[in-house]
Formats: sequence, C-alpha cells, structure tokens
Amino acid sequence: MSAMEFDQNFDSSGGFNKTSLINSHNNINLNPPNFENDDVITLNVGGIKYETYRSTLTSYPETFLGTMFKERNKDLLIPRGKNKNEYFFDRSGELFKYIIQFYRTGKVIIPPEVDTKEMEIELDFFQIPRPISSTIDKIAISKVNELVNTFKDLIKEVAEYYMRKNSFRGFEAEIDICFLDNGQATVKAGLDNTLTDAFESSKHYAYNIMSVYKNEIKKCLEAEYPELTWTDDHKVGSVQYYKIKLTIRWNLDYDKILSSSCMS
Repeated sequence: MSAMEFDQNFDSSGGFNKTSLINSHNNINLNPPNFENDDVITLNVGGIKYETYRSTLTSYPETFLGTMFKERNKDLLIPRGKNKNEYFFDRSGELFKYIIQFYRTGKVIIPPEVDTKEMEIELDFFQIPRPISSTIDKIAISKVNELVNTFKDLIKEVAEYYMRKNSFRGFEAEIDICFLDNGQATVKAGLDNTLTDAFESSKHYAYNIMSVYKNEIKKCLEAEYPELTWTDDHKVGSVQYYKIKLTIRWNLDYDKILSSSCMS
C-alpha cells in the first residue's frame, strides 16, 4: 500500500515535497511525546522485526511511515500478529536498521561498508530526507571519508599483525602517524613491513582535514574501537604538522568471542 493511499499531503507529481522533507529533517522536536499511552508498533521488514512507538514514526509526518501511522489513517491499516500491531514490509531488514535510527535520532548515518546504491533505494522507498550535497561538496565528503577509512584500514592491519604475533592473545600496539602541511605523511607501528604508503592516496589533504575535523575523527574512531586511545600534538610555525598516537590495548574475551561467533 503506497503512502498516497494514507494521505494526500503530496505535491502535484504524486511524490513528497522535497523542500518540506529537508525542513522536517532539520527541525528538532522540543516536545517529546508521552510514551505512557503510546501504541507500540512492530515493523516486520524482510523477516526482521523492529519495535517502536507510533509517535516515533509520526514525529516525521512527511515520510512514508510517518504518513502511514498518522491517527487519521488507522482505519486503513491491516495489522497482523497476535497483538494486532505488526506490519510487514517486503524490504531489506538489514538496511532498515539505518532507517529506524533516523526516526529515533533524526540522523541518517550510513557506515562505509554499506552499499550506497542499495541504501539510496531504501531511503527513497521510505521517503527519508537527507541533506542535498553539491558536486563539490561530494568531492570534499569523499576526501574526508577516504582519510577516515584509511585510519580504519591501518588499525585493522596492525591489529591482525599483533594477533598473529601474540598467538591470538591480548596485545598492546602503538601507531605513530605524522601529517605535514606540505602533504607528506609518515606511519610507524613496529610491523615487519613498512606502512609509509598507508596514507598515500589521502596524505595531500590529511593535514588540512585534520585542522577542521580532528575532534570528529577522533570521536568516530574511539567509538568504533573501544580498545583504542587517541592522543595528538599540533605544531604551528615554519613547519606545521599533526602527530597522532593511536594506542590499542586488546585482551581476548573468550566467552564474548565464542558467543558472537558462528559457533554459538
């Protein structure tokens, strides 16, 4: 059933008004709903079930689900399940977790490992707004993503090396990175092989990106890798640079690894 059948809040082309979508995305709800008397909705997306409140969905009324679950459209819905609160969508259940996160946080956050084209299809289906970027914006975004992903690839390579070296036991490793304002970069991590070229594709932008987004990159990496600690030093003068030290302390948690593996 399309959103058109639930509501007539559309433009002349039969689609959602893009301007109002962006505006609704930027508005912050200063009056959170009272969940005490709220309906709990079960969304069965491709066989994966997500539970949320009706008001969580309707807080973005111009999206597909926000329109569908408006009070005025209750009589048009055909719920399933023993509690008569379940609705099935023949879409990607795995990708839907990023959709539901939008309703809960107001942000569309897509990890780099997720296929962009597949995600765009799901965002379009559920009419989720996202900021519109110019072509030049997209170049800048790709450079930032490239630098962050290089950090992640480097952490992965170092972690795998020390896991092998320590026979899959706990380890402590340090990665020393230096970005110069002339576009050079150096990396030291105590590996047998050199890591000099680790930032080869991103080193020309690295110093400048760090000058703008250093704190955000630090927060991103420490959130994704709880075992990692980031410290840095910034020198300004005739020679300008950022020195970053990444310290990884990892201990094997036998039960955690076992319970999260395919053997559980």
